[in-house]
Amino acid sequence: MPTVVTSEPIDAAALDSGFARADIEFEGLDHSTASYEGRVFLNKPDADDATQPTDPAYAGSYFIFGHGGCLGDVGHCDVMPRRPFDPRPAHPLTPTRKVVIATDPIRQALAEASELTVTVVPIILSTSPRVGRPDDIIKYEQVRIVTYT
Repeated sequence: MPTVVTSEPIDAAALDSGFARADIEFEGLDHSTASYEGRVFLNKPDADDATQPTDPAYAGSYFIFGHGGCLGDVGHCDVMPRRPFDPRPAHPLTPTRKVVIATDPIRQALAEASELTVTVVPIILSTSPRVGRPDDIIKYEQVRIVTYT
């Protein structure tokens, strides 16, 4: 089974309590391996691939269309930063950003706890023979809760 990832606790005191919308944002998501659905749960670190979206802690999902590993020569898949004002598009493996709109689940979780943890359970949808079923498919730089009034 692929590794489930749980964030460090997020202090809810910093969030505006009168929000009209709340999102869970993932920055710097790696998408170089297999395609998967990232099922997101709040305050449920024991969630796994048997935990269904009908669970009260379920906040939503994001989907990654993975690249299935690197099939090019050495260095082909290394993401090189572009210079400022470089008009070329970013490297195809540049880490991505995903947003899960989770207003009601966040509101419910905040009513029950003073801090939040975000757990992502990968449901692998496809793999290539070269990649197999990676154990550490979920890699991101940052997860945060953003509220809007």
